[in-house]
Amino acid sequence: MEEKFLIIGVNGLIGSAVAAEFARNFRWQGTYYSRTVDGCLRCDITDYKNAEEIFSLVRPTCVIHAANLEGGFNICENNPGLARKFHFEGTVNIGRLCQQYNCKFIFLSSECVFDGKKEHYKEEDITSPLSKYGRYKVESEAWIQAFLKDYVIVRTMTVFGWDPLTETPNAVMKVYFSVSRGQKCHVPVLRWGTPTYVGDLAKSIAELALSAETGIFHVAGLSFVNRYAWLKETCQFLGWDSSLVIPQDGIIEDAALRPFRIGLDTEKFRSKFNTRLHNVNESMELLKEDMLRRNQFSLDR
Repeated sequence: MEEKFLIIGVNGLIGSAVAAEFARNFRWQGTYYSRTVDGCLRCDITDYKNAEEIFSLVRPTCVIHAANLEGGFNICENNPGLARKFHFEGTVNIGRLCQQYNCKFIFLSSECVFDGKKEHYKEEDITSPLSKYGRYKVESEAWIQAFLKDYVIVRTMTVFGWDPLTETPNAVMKVYFSVSRGQKCHVPVLRWGTPTYVGDLAKSIAELALSAETGIFHVAGLSFVNRYAWLKETCQFLGWDSSLVIPQDGIIEDAALRPFRIGLDTEKFRSKFNTRLHNVNESMELLKEDMLRRNQFSLDR
């Protein structure tokens, strides 16, 4: 049977990168919610009937759930009802339809399922979320494992890439937007992690989608780095004004809700698959190549 991929949230950073991977060799259909994408379908995953209409039309063999709630982490903490409806109930809607249409489900999860009491987490480590966002991801993971057989849960973190149209900037784009306006960007020095280049993640998702593997896989960058140092070095490498990247010391407002020193161990993925994951220096080169390819290597907006 010919593969047909349905990418939920194709207008986002991850979804658009996955679509670019599949576009080379496979048929795919994307959905969006708030930002129109030519050739794609509008889908509200919290509306089961709407999602069912999409599945009936596309009849996918594999679904990649890359949609996120605009506003990211903070919107979830401030609007728990909305966040649970989107992150858990919406995921269950997609999962139920994957059951009905007998298709593989690729679900994007997060390092926020852990509490950060140790620096590197493997797939089998016990989840202990600090935030509502992390809790809804854990609930979604548990439902998927309980009710689906053909699934992959991809835990990733600090995904970055060139995405100037984003409503919820990734770390690099947040710095870019500030610096391009001549504004300071305050970055917490307490945060450490394994930043993930979106191109690596997209290639990994494609390989996982095409494989017979199921279960949980950690996909992240290979460098465990300080967030402030990483973003300042990124600015220097790209020729942006790094003096506008300001260290934010002391207690962070949401420190109790985030694992601030945490990395994902990717040994399981790397031992089974061919996609190469990169360190931050290599990822900066790839980011620059992507910007040059799009003729957008500039601070002019």
